[in-house]
Amino acid sequence: MKETRRRFEWFSFYDHTGLEAHLKYMAGRGWLLEKIGNFTWHYRRVEPQKLAFSVCYFPKASQFDPGPSEEQETFYDFCAHTGWTLAAASAQMQIFYNQRPNPVPIDTDPAVEVDAIHRSAKNWLISQILLLAVGVLNLVQFLLRLFHDPIAALSNPLHQFALVCWPILILLIGTDCATYFCWRRRALKAAAQGEFLATRSHPLLQKLALAVVLMGLAWCLSWCLSNLQVGMAALMAVTTACMFGIVFLVVQLRELLKRYKASAGANRAVTLGACAALPLVMVVLITALVFSAGGGGGQRGANELPLALDDLTDVEGYDYASSDYLERMESPLLAYTEVHQSPWRLENMANGAPSLWYTVVEVKLPPIYEMCKNHLLYENDTRETGFLPVKYYAPIDPAPWGAAEAYQFVMDDETLDLYLLCYEDRIVKLDLDWELTPAQMAVVGEKLGGA
Repeated sequence: MKETRRRFEWFSFYDHTGLEAHLKYMAGRGWLLEKIGNFTWHYRRVEPQKLAFSVCYFPKASQFDPGPSEEQETFYDFCAHTGWTLAAASAQMQIFYNQRPNPVPIDTDPAVEVDAIHRSAKNWLISQILLLAVGVLNLVQFLLRLFHDPIAALSNPLHQFALVCWPILILLIGTDCATYFCWRRRALKAAAQGEFLATRSHPLLQKLALAVVLMGLAWCLSWCLSNLQVGMAALMAVTTACMFGIVFLVVQLRELLKRYKASAGANRAVTLGACAALPLVMVVLITALVFSAGGGGGQRGANELPLALDDLTDVEGYDYASSDYLERMESPLLAYTEVHQSPWRLENMANGAPSLWYTVVEVKLPPIYEMCKNHLLYENDTRETGFLPVKYYAPIDPAPWGAAEAYQFVMDDETLDLYLLCYEDRIVKLDLDWELTPAQMAVVGEKLGGA
């Protein structure tokens, strides 16, 4: 039979009411708290018993302290005289238990209790507000990216995973902070009447949020692997591992300095320095991984292209194989494929050689089709901006292309060989350096139109 147990507790830092009720319940089941670890709470098996618990806050304590201060030791002795035994402590949070049926409470003045909680919660509040700001900034950044370039934003599985994570982070932290400040405002009013006000947190919301994030991560990884996007899956896995690794290393560094009795100030400085340096190292490593994997999905010398120049025209005398470029990004909402074909000269350079550039956007969610089409249609439109030269896409006959809609790019009243073709579930942007015949247009529609 196991004599020890570890649990991840979901209570907010300030929720002493919830913690006291939970620890009393655990003691009734035969598990007594003996240590608060860096990630989990440690319990030891005891005889099931009814214990009273008191969660107190000591504002002068710190998570960087090498041990209890003299003032804390005096406080512990005072509590021991009234039957309260220290079960565990973590930074400002001190947890005591008492075996007496009706023990004298440690906190007897509600105003002092509210003040102690608030002064102890300052670091927690600062970290929460900073995380909230990071979440809001990243969500705004994604929305701006979605507004300016919806295709890039929606074709990347990492961006869609972030779209799940940041709102959840904002919801969790916003709810926690709002609950705390509402409690404090009401607790101050109750304290003026000599009354204690119970605290509360939202453990169920935290569990649901973590479950959603983990399911989103697992789904995104499995989706990338099932769609042969091994590089994207590897990038997500490495990024996630690095994030957890940074947290683990920072915590271990802090605990190592505490074991060697480093002062709280020195420990804080070194730990915060590691918090700043390690993410930079992570960014460098991930960037190097991306570039070593081919710059984020681009492939040189691609042999299989959806549409190649030799499907449209004679390319004898020129070597395309070594310069062909294909890049594909795909998510459950959108797939984006970009292809370049530019030749190396073998002979007849004076005659010129054709080049082919095109982009295919496959829209898997019909409601976002118009947004993607309008982005491509108007991203270079200068008719309403007053900028010169005047550039825009003009409608043309879609029939030769087998398309629902077709547009040709116009610059200063001169038509260029740049086309935008709209099919049922995809949009094709085609850039050429020669004028296509109707037969060649039909080939484009057959190869890229998805029919």
